[in-house]
Amino acid sequence: MSTMMILTIVLLFLFTGCQSQTTVEPPESEAESNLTTTVKPTTTTSQYSAVYEAHARHYLEIAEKGFEHIYNRKRELFHGLTKKRVSISEINQANVQQEIDNEYYQLVYELAANLSVIPVRRLKNETLRRQVQRLSKLQLHGLNRHDYERSKALLRVIQSFITSPLVCQNDCKSASDKNVAFEPTIKSFIEHNKNKDHLYFYWLKWRHALNKDANWAQDTFLEYVDLWRKAAAYNGHVTPSRTWYLYYDTENFQRELEDVVWEIMPLYQELHAYLRHWARHQYGKHLTDATDGAIPAPVMEQIITQDWYANPIFRIPFPKHLLPTVKQRLEEVMDTPVQMIKKASEFYESMQLNKLNKTFMDKFVRRINEDDPNKVCRVEVSYFPPDVALRFCNKVDYRPFLQMHGHVAELQYNMYKAHLPVGLDNEPCPGFGSALGEAFIIAAGTPRHLSRLAIVVNDTLPPEQSLNRLFRMGVHTIMAIPQYFINDKYLVDVMDGRISPREYNCAYWKLQHKYAGVVPPSRRNEMSFDPDYKFYKGLSPDRSNTIKFISEVLGLQFYRSFCMLSAEYKPGNPEHPLYNCDFYNSTAVGDVVKKMMKMGATKHWRDVMAIATKERRLSGQGVMEYFAPLYIWLKEQNKKLGLIPGWDDDIQCGNYF
Repeated sequence: MSTMMILTIVLLFLFTGCQSQTTVEPPESEAESNLTTTVKPTTTTSQYSAVYEAHARHYLEIAEKGFEHIYNRKRELFHGLTKKRVSISEINQANVQQEIDNEYYQLVYELAANLSVIPVRRLKNETLRRQVQRLSKLQLHGLNRHDYERSKALLRVIQSFITSPLVCQNDCKSASDKNVAFEPTIKSFIEHNKNKDHLYFYWLKWRHALNKDANWAQDTFLEYVDLWRKAAAYNGHVTPSRTWYLYYDTENFQRELEDVVWEIMPLYQELHAYLRHWARHQYGKHLTDATDGAIPAPVMEQIITQDWYANPIFRIPFPKHLLPTVKQRLEEVMDTPVQMIKKASEFYESMQLNKLNKTFMDKFVRRINEDDPNKVCRVEVSYFPPDVALRFCNKVDYRPFLQMHGHVAELQYNMYKAHLPVGLDNEPCPGFGSALGEAFIIAAGTPRHLSRLAIVVNDTLPPEQSLNRLFRMGVHTIMAIPQYFINDKYLVDVMDGRISPREYNCAYWKLQHKYAGVVPPSRRNEMSFDPDYKFYKGLSPDRSNTIKFISEVLGLQFYRSFCMLSAEYKPGNPEHPLYNCDFYNSTAVGDVVKKMMKMGATKHWRDVMAIATKERRLSGQGVMEYFAPLYIWLKEQNKKLGLIPGWDDDIQCGNYF
């Protein structure tokens, strides 16, 4: 019998033995104390605390060695992938990554099994208690090996819905027509095409392809959901969504997300009404005649896709006042991706955060090899403490430059929390680090910051251009937030059994109508399964719609707080508006960011966010204040156009089914 098994048996004996004593537990409250019969204890809880803590530390020490081995393998993989004249096939990336994943699964599975028998409340050491609390419950890693591998296989199938060529161009009317995938082909078509019939064709055909063979997409999704229910059962969660929201450690977390949606709804409805007006202008007034104010889904999908497209179906507030073109000047200021990384890093260095020195850049910042099997290049941040690393794409452009500030934020975060013990060297909740990065991305895109980099001439834009910029950002952010919420709510409502199998599709459209004012383009039925591609993308817990939602909302909360702290945003002062705040050089903000990053997951995410925001809940206040000038303009413009914001009350499936 192994030492670990003996320790586990001893611990279980102590735990059950402690429960069987005649000892009376300390009362939970003064009221309970008055009702408790006093019995002289034969043992006390404190006598066992040291034993529980000793066993917890033993398991964690063993796990630390396992994690160290995994980190060493990840470090070797990183250097192998980026070593000159070494191709991906030579080091067999897929096999190595699979081996690392297998090791990680086995390690966290066994650790959770051992820690789960320790009564967390009996641990006196706060750090140890927090470690055991976070490591004793798992999401999909809590499944047995067979089910865990099945969950990974299902996620690969689900992602293939987006990347596999499933739809034949033009319905295969020509011999040259071929099957195309949603990404990148159909998505690009949606962005650039203004033919409504073609738009509807691809919307319908892609969904038909997903379910023409025995409800392929729906059945795959439901099997995946069943595995989440199993994982929840292992955690002792009666409600499966508690395991989906595991690391938010919050009762009824979705209610908090919904409150944010309703908080920003007045702004959303004004923008929705304006966009609906121009969609009718483009595609005909009959577009929304039968929808009671809602927008057909293919058109809404196109609107969101065209957030920064030069020739969208909607009209920007001031068409004659286009935003400055920055591409050429940006390439002059930073002509290589490495220069982009250095410029993004300078933002953090100006606030006295870590400097990415030459040694770090040479050793841990590498370009992704051209023979990498990924067709779409994506920046990768690797974490193998005490080191962190970044692999970048060989592209210089404005959007990648802004996004690089988010990647550097992740690097900084990993550097500051690397000293923490296992289980606590993470962000306090999924999306927290992305939200911090989002605050820096927003600041880096302001005219004030771009002028600092000599990418634009002036540090402020004329009012017309400022409003155009806010409008574009509004389409990108405001129209997307309800969609993230809908996708997240639909998933957990199915997971928790709040939606009957007889109305899976109807329930999806009820949510779309209620929270986004979106309806199907034609009559649907329960043989269809209509979630959009972002729903499928968000089924992986690492890229969930919850994370996207928090990144946008909490990101603007952080941005507002940083701007107030740096005195770059002064409410009521037109010289210091929130939408042009650049907190570059603010060591006060730097101190707050460092403090939050260094804490990792040692505290609840509400405690960590409160350091910056002075509040402990997600809020739409940052969104509403940032877009306040746009909100005022939309209300005035919609009134002039005679537009009534909003749509009719809850959809009845009989209307569209």
